[in-house]
Amino acid sequence: MFNSSRLLVGAMSMHPIVVALTGSPGTGKSTLASRLKQHGIHTTSLEQVADAVDALSKNDQTLEVETSKLEKWSWDGEQICIIDGHLSHHCCIDAVIVLRCHPTQLRQRLEQREGYGADKIESNIEWELLSGVWSELIGLHPHVEVIEIDTTHANVPIEPILDFLTNPTHSKTVEEYIQESIDWIGTGNVAESI
Repeated sequence: MFNSSRLLVGAMSMHPIVVALTGSPGTGKSTLASRLKQHGIHTTSLEQVADAVDALSKNDQTLEVETSKLEKWSWDGEQICIIDGHLSHHCCIDAVIVLRCHPTQLRQRLEQREGYGADKIESNIEWELLSGVWSELIGLHPHVEVIEIDTTHANVPIEPILDFLTNPTHSKTVEEYIQESIDWIGTGNVAESI
Protein backbone atom coordinates (compact mmCIF):
# COMPACT_ATOMS: atom_id res chain seq x y z
CA MET A 1 0.00 0.00 0.00
CA PHE A 2 0.98 3.63 0.27
CA ASN A 3 3.33 4.93 2.94
CA SER A 4 2.19 8.52 2.65
CA SER A 5 -0.65 10.62 1.41
CA ARG A 6 1.82 12.36 -0.92
CA LEU A 7 2.46 9.13 -2.84
CA LEU A 8 -1.27 8.46 -3.01
CA VAL A 9 -2.04 11.91 -4.42
CA GLY A 10 0.74 11.46 -6.99
CA ALA A 11 -0.66 8.13 -8.09
CA MET A 12 -4.19 9.52 -8.31
CA SER A 13 -3.18 12.40 -10.54
CA MET A 14 -2.58 9.88 -13.32
CA HIS A 15 -6.17 8.62 -13.17
CA PRO A 16 -8.73 11.46 -13.11
CA ILE A 17 -11.92 9.53 -12.48
CA VAL A 18 -15.25 10.25 -10.85
CA VAL A 19 -16.25 7.81 -8.12
CA ALA A 20 -19.71 7.61 -6.57
CA LEU A 21 -19.69 6.98 -2.83
CA THR A 22 -23.18 5.59 -2.34
CA GLY A 23 -25.31 3.48 -0.03
CA SER A 24 -28.36 3.80 2.16
CA PRO A 25 -28.50 6.80 4.52
CA GLY A 26 -26.62 5.94 7.70
CA THR A 27 -24.07 3.57 6.15
CA GLY A 28 -21.18 5.98 6.75
CA LYS A 29 -20.69 7.80 3.45
CA SER A 30 -19.86 11.20 4.93
CA THR A 31 -17.56 9.64 7.52
CA LEU A 32 -15.65 7.78 4.82
CA ALA A 33 -15.55 10.88 2.58
CA SER A 34 -13.99 12.78 5.48
CA ARG A 35 -11.35 10.09 5.95
CA LEU A 36 -10.57 10.06 2.22
CA LYS A 37 -10.23 13.84 2.25
CA GLN A 38 -7.59 13.49 4.99
CA HIS A 39 -5.63 11.35 2.50
CA GLY A 40 -5.68 14.19 -0.05
CA ILE A 41 -8.56 12.90 -2.16
CA HIS A 42 -10.92 15.50 -3.59
CA THR A 43 -14.47 15.02 -2.36
CA THR A 44 -17.66 16.85 -3.17
CA SER A 45 -21.18 16.40 -1.89
CA LEU A 46 -24.12 15.33 -3.98
CA GLU A 47 -25.81 18.60 -2.99
CA GLN A 48 -22.94 20.60 -4.54
CA VAL A 49 -23.17 18.54 -7.73
CA ALA A 50 -26.96 18.90 -7.87
CA ASP A 51 -26.74 22.64 -7.26
CA ALA A 52 -24.19 23.03 -10.09
CA VAL A 53 -26.61 21.50 -12.63
CA ASP A 54 -29.76 23.15 -11.25
CA ALA A 55 -31.10 19.82 -9.97
CA LEU A 56 -31.68 20.90 -6.37
CA SER A 57 -34.97 22.26 -5.06
CA LYS A 58 -36.54 22.82 -1.67
CA ASN A 59 -39.94 21.34 -0.91
CA ASP A 60 -41.48 21.75 2.57
CA GLN A 61 -38.07 22.28 4.24
CA THR A 62 -36.71 19.21 2.44
CA LEU A 63 -34.09 19.31 -0.30
CA GLU A 64 -35.05 17.29 -3.37
CA VAL A 65 -32.73 16.20 -6.16
CA GLU A 66 -33.86 15.77 -9.75
CA THR A 67 -31.71 12.73 -10.53
CA SER A 68 -32.21 12.97 -14.31
CA LYS A 69 -30.15 16.18 -14.35
CA LEU A 70 -27.18 14.76 -12.44
CA GLU A 71 -25.63 13.17 -15.53
CA LYS A 72 -24.99 16.70 -16.89
CA TRP A 73 -22.35 17.33 -14.21
CA SER A 74 -18.74 16.73 -15.23
CA TRP A 75 -15.44 16.81 -13.42
CA ASP A 76 -12.61 18.77 -15.00
CA GLY A 77 -10.01 18.23 -12.29
CA GLU A 78 -6.79 16.29 -12.73
CA GLN A 79 -7.25 13.81 -9.90
CA ILE A 80 -9.92 11.50 -8.54
CA CYS A 81 -13.17 13.09 -7.44
CA ILE A 82 -15.43 11.36 -4.91
CA ILE A 83 -19.13 12.30 -4.95
CA ASP A 84 -20.56 11.68 -1.48
CA GLY A 85 -24.29 10.96 -1.45
CA HIS A 86 -26.87 8.21 -1.61
CA LEU A 87 -27.88 9.36 -5.12
CA SER A 88 -24.33 9.91 -6.39
CA HIS A 89 -24.55 6.83 -8.62
CA HIS A 90 -27.01 8.79 -10.80
CA CYS A 91 -24.09 10.96 -11.97
CA CYS A 92 -21.75 10.09 -14.84
CA ILE A 93 -19.17 8.00 -12.99
CA ASP A 94 -16.18 5.81 -13.70
CA ALA A 95 -16.32 3.69 -10.53
CA VAL A 96 -18.45 3.23 -7.43
CA ILE A 97 -17.98 2.50 -3.74
CA VAL A 98 -21.09 0.93 -2.21
CA LEU A 99 -21.43 1.06 1.56
CA ARG A 100 -23.69 -1.46 3.30
CA CYS A 101 -24.74 -1.83 6.92
CA HIS A 102 -26.64 -4.60 8.68
CA PRO A 103 -30.26 -3.42 9.06
CA THR A 104 -30.23 -3.80 12.87
CA GLN A 105 -27.22 -1.50 13.20
CA LEU A 106 -28.59 0.83 10.50
CA ARG A 107 -31.84 1.21 12.46
CA GLN A 108 -29.87 2.23 15.56
CA ARG A 109 -27.93 4.82 13.58
CA LEU A 110 -31.00 6.28 11.91
CA GLU A 111 -32.95 6.47 15.19
CA GLN A 112 -30.24 8.81 16.47
CA ARG A 113 -30.56 11.15 13.48
CA GLU A 114 -32.58 14.31 13.68
CA GLY A 115 -35.44 14.47 11.19
CA TYR A 116 -35.77 10.72 10.80
CA GLY A 117 -39.28 9.66 11.81
CA ALA A 118 -40.54 6.08 11.91
CA ASP A 119 -41.69 6.06 8.26
CA LYS A 120 -38.39 7.41 6.95
CA ILE A 121 -36.43 4.91 9.03
CA GLU A 122 -38.56 1.99 7.84
CA SER A 123 -38.21 3.09 4.22
CA ASN A 124 -34.40 3.23 4.49
CA ILE A 125 -34.20 -0.12 6.32
CA GLU A 126 -36.32 -1.72 3.59
CA TRP A 127 -34.08 -0.16 0.89
CA GLU A 128 -31.02 -1.67 2.58
CA LEU A 129 -32.69 -5.08 3.01
CA LEU A 130 -33.63 -5.17 -0.68
CA SER A 131 -30.17 -4.04 -1.83
CA GLY A 132 -31.83 -1.07 -3.51
CA VAL A 133 -28.59 0.61 -4.53
CA TRP A 134 -27.54 -2.52 -6.42
CA SER A 135 -30.82 -2.66 -8.34
CA GLU A 136 -30.23 0.91 -9.52
CA LEU A 137 -26.54 0.34 -10.27
CA ILE A 138 -27.15 -2.65 -12.53
CA GLY A 139 -29.50 -0.53 -14.62
CA LEU A 140 -27.41 2.66 -14.64
CA HIS A 141 -23.77 1.49 -14.65
CA PRO A 142 -23.40 -2.27 -15.23
CA HIS A 143 -19.85 -1.89 -16.60
CA VAL A 144 -18.21 0.40 -14.02
CA GLU A 145 -15.81 -1.01 -11.45
CA VAL A 146 -17.20 -1.43 -7.94
CA ILE A 147 -16.16 -2.19 -4.39
CA GLU A 148 -18.67 -3.00 -1.65
CA ILE A 149 -17.79 -2.32 1.98
CA ASP A 150 -19.67 -3.58 5.03
CA THR A 151 -19.71 -0.70 7.55
CA THR A 152 -21.72 -2.50 10.23
CA HIS A 153 -18.77 -2.46 12.60
CA ALA A 154 -16.71 0.64 13.36
CA ASN A 155 -13.17 1.15 12.11
CA VAL A 156 -13.59 0.14 8.50
CA PRO A 157 -10.06 -0.26 7.08
CA ILE A 158 -9.29 2.40 4.50
CA GLU A 159 -6.45 0.59 2.71
CA PRO A 160 -8.70 -1.54 0.43
CA ILE A 161 -10.57 1.62 -0.57
CA LEU A 162 -7.36 3.52 -1.34
CA ASP A 163 -6.14 0.54 -3.37
CA PHE A 164 -9.44 0.47 -5.28
CA LEU A 165 -9.18 4.20 -6.03
CA THR A 166 -5.69 3.90 -7.45
CA ASN A 167 -6.34 0.61 -9.30
CA PRO A 168 -10.06 0.44 -10.13
CA THR A 169 -9.52 -1.52 -13.33
CA HIS A 170 -8.31 -4.47 -11.24
CA SER A 171 -11.78 -4.74 -9.72
CA LYS A 172 -14.99 -6.36 -10.84
CA THR A 173 -17.71 -4.47 -12.65
CA VAL A 174 -21.18 -4.02 -11.18
CA GLU A 175 -22.42 -6.72 -13.53
CA GLU A 176 -19.71 -9.15 -12.38
CA TYR A 177 -19.97 -8.33 -8.67
CA ILE A 178 -23.73 -8.17 -8.10
CA GLN A 179 -24.08 -11.90 -7.39
CA GLU A 180 -21.43 -11.59 -4.63
CA SER A 181 -22.99 -8.50 -3.04
CA ILE A 182 -24.24 -8.62 0.53
CA ASP A 183 -27.64 -10.28 0.89
CA TRP A 184 -29.03 -9.42 4.32
CA ILE A 185 -32.23 -11.42 3.75
CA GLY A 186 -30.26 -14.48 2.66
CA THR A 187 -28.35 -14.50 5.96
CA GLY A 188 -31.37 -15.97 7.72
CA ASN A 189 -32.66 -14.36 10.88
CA VAL A 190 -32.30 -10.72 9.82
CA ALA A 191 -36.06 -10.09 9.76
CA GLU A 192 -36.38 -11.17 13.39
CA SER A 193 -33.53 -8.94 14.52
CA ILE A 194 -34.79 -5.70 13.00
